[in-house]
Amino acid sequence: MKNYAVLFAPEFRLQATLRYFPALAEKAVALLKVEGSKSRISERNASARAHQVHRGMTPTQALARCADLHLLQGNPGHERSAQDILLQTAETLSPFLEATAPGIITVELPGERVLTEADFLARWERPLRLLGLEVQIGVATTPDLALLAARFADPVKIVTDTTAFLAPLPVEALQPSDEILTVLDSWGIRTIGSLVALPMAQVCERLGWEAVGLWEQATGGRPRPLKLIKPQEFFVEQADLEHPVEMLEPLLFLLRRFLEQIMARLGNVYLVAGKLRLILRFEQGEPYQRIFIIPQPTRDVDLLFRMLHTHLENFTAAAAIIGLELAAKPVRPNAEQFGLLEKGVRDPHQFAETLARLHALLGADRVGAPVLEASRHPDAFQLRPYEMEAASPLEPEPEPLLGIPRLQFRPPVPAQIILHDKRPAFLYSAHGTGPIKETRGPWLLEGNWWESRHWSREEWDVATDEGIYRLVHVGEGWFLEGIYT
Repeated sequence: MKNYAVLFAPEFRLQATLRYFPALAEKAVALLKVEGSKSRISERNASARAHQVHRGMTPTQALARCADLHLLQGNPGHERSAQDILLQTAETLSPFLEATAPGIITVELPGERVLTEADFLARWERPLRLLGLEVQIGVATTPDLALLAARFADPVKIVTDTTAFLAPLPVEALQPSDEILTVLDSWGIRTIGSLVALPMAQVCERLGWEAVGLWEQATGGRPRPLKLIKPQEFFVEQADLEHPVEMLEPLLFLLRRFLEQIMARLGNVYLVAGKLRLILRFEQGEPYQRIFIIPQPTRDVDLLFRMLHTHLENFTAAAAIIGLELAAKPVRPNAEQFGLLEKGVRDPHQFAETLARLHALLGADRVGAPVLEASRHPDAFQLRPYEMEAASPLEPEPEPLLGIPRLQFRPPVPAQIILHDKRPAFLYSAHGTGPIKETRGPWLLEGNWWESRHWSREEWDVATDEGIYRLVHVGEGWFLEGIYT
């Protein structure tokens, strides 16, 4: 027989918002919902309930009951992040998930393992409480019954006897319409046990089709296929800002808070961050997105925050920021062991931070790793972005060099040459002066003639009493390019 578990976060929208205001957690707080031109209380925490603040009250009525009441507006970005947290946490026990409603996740449990109350406390309730979400967990043989168990759990309820569990519950737990609830109350039916004791056919005949579904729930419901959903690949924290942000300091404050939340979530599933994705939304114009490759996957908040801070110090936006999203791609921690004579970068994160600062100072096109071009031009190269993986010490050994090694002068040394029969005969330079005893050449090179910056050169190998040099004639000038050693 299949078993289902429901992860239920009561007062979900309020909890999702309070995650970003931990200082208000112990105070009386209520969430407002706009209905037409008026605002009403839609959710409240335990402290507000203790002061008799009820749903449907206007802010004035609520403040009359509790003068210290804090009124908040719901934030769709906070709610999306909280729903993602519930899904990703639920996935630690089963991949078969359904986002039944905001703050409600239904899970089909694996049949090969019997899960106890301690398992749900350790895998779901405690990790979510550390992330600022109080949840209740119900387990039963049908999704509807599991949801009902979750609503009355403290904090975990595993239903083993359906009738014994349902009988004492109030009829209101089935959430009937006001009309049916009034009729049942007039009959003296106030518990589910009293309802199912009545003849089903006569009850449905008098109350109509709605009573059929009500009766089905009152007897435990029936199994149904879940509308399966897969949690996001990235761990995301996001917010739609009530007040546009124009300064760096408040933006960094929010990002720091986001990072702490994301790293705590990664710690619950024993993963680390391999990439960061930052998205900024503005009052005008297209959103800004930036992917940060983390040199060595980590959960260190300080290291990742410095990476974001370094980038944003040199970022200029054309409009104020009204939305913010930070996401981390989860990966497994690296398990790398170097050979006896191999070593990596001593501190990959400090190295990456230095590269980021160089990018900001010099420009992205002037920082990178040199790569030789497939060109006949001597020493032709281009810069490519530096990647830690590209610097792996396990590269194949290069083929042995053949010929006489040459020490290259950088930059080439200017020289004066006396020619005899169009061949170099005497050398004047800072690295050597004297008659040229022997020459080899010339080797005439010309490449990329179709480009505006084409080049041409004439190369010679010449021998003097002081050594053998590589001599180059470019345009009207002569240069010593190197000496053979």
